[in-house]
Amino acid sequence: MNPPIAQNNWSIHWRVTESAGLLIYMAEYKGKQVLREGSLPYVTIDHQKQNFDLEEDGADTHGPFWMPLGLRSLVGSPRINTFRKGFELIADFETGPYRYTQMWRFHEDGRMAPLLTIYGNGLHDGHTYHPHWRFDFDIHSADNDAVEHFEDGTWLRMETEGWYPYGGEADSEGNVWRQVDFESGAQVSIRPHSWEDAEVFALRYQDGEWPPFSPKADAGSHSFPAAYLNDQTLDGEDVALWYVAHVHFDSAFPFTAGPWLSYRA
Repeated sequence: MNPPIAQNNWSIHWRVTESAGLLIYMAEYKGKQVLREGSLPYVTIDHQKQNFDLEEDGADTHGPFWMPLGLRSLVGSPRINTFRKGFELIADFETGPYRYTQMWRFHEDGRMAPLLTIYGNGLHDGHTYHPHWRFDFDIHSADNDAVEHFEDGTWLRMETEGWYPYGGEADSEGNVWRQVDFESGAQVSIRPHSWEDAEVFALRYQDGEWPPFSPKADAGSHSFPAAYLNDQTLDGEDVALWYVAHVHFDSAFPFTAGPWLSYRA
């Protein structure tokens, strides 16, 4: 077991999982619980041809495919770096021709940044990369939470489980989704990068919906996390949020994906 990290107003526990990268758990800011668990369950990769010959039927045998980030793909040891008014926890992974650097940054003003840098010899101009983060915030406690999506110029309640993509709208600080604790009014807001084509799946927390798991469901059914959607109500419940980025290869690679998370009491 790794010793907790306590600095810059934060106290966090962490470990490297079998298949979900760096797991952050029992994260507190100024003594208040902010994040019960945060992980990177998987990164899927699609190969999409830009052009087809007339005799081709459009089918492509390249993906989507998945390689887990975990103890078996870990390169070296995780490391802790400090910077002005914060610290970061970093781990490197190698899966086939791909390299990934996963990072969790913590700032003394209450911001967090779960990040993933994608690089290596396997990069291809026809690839789209899909990192899937999972956040079980449990702000101050597991219950009495609400989830909201910024849309039509205001914050709207996400009353039932569902898929809530980024449609180009955000509040004045760039936030698109947020989870609010009814009792205290504390919240964690999520700000995506505009070029990630991000989306959020809001789900009622259920035992067993926890890594490690495969991104594939049964034949003919939805892949995770869409497979978990069941129209359950979210208000006042224990909620888990999946943040899915869609990173299309371009000349800017290596590319670092991931949202900003901001806690406010």
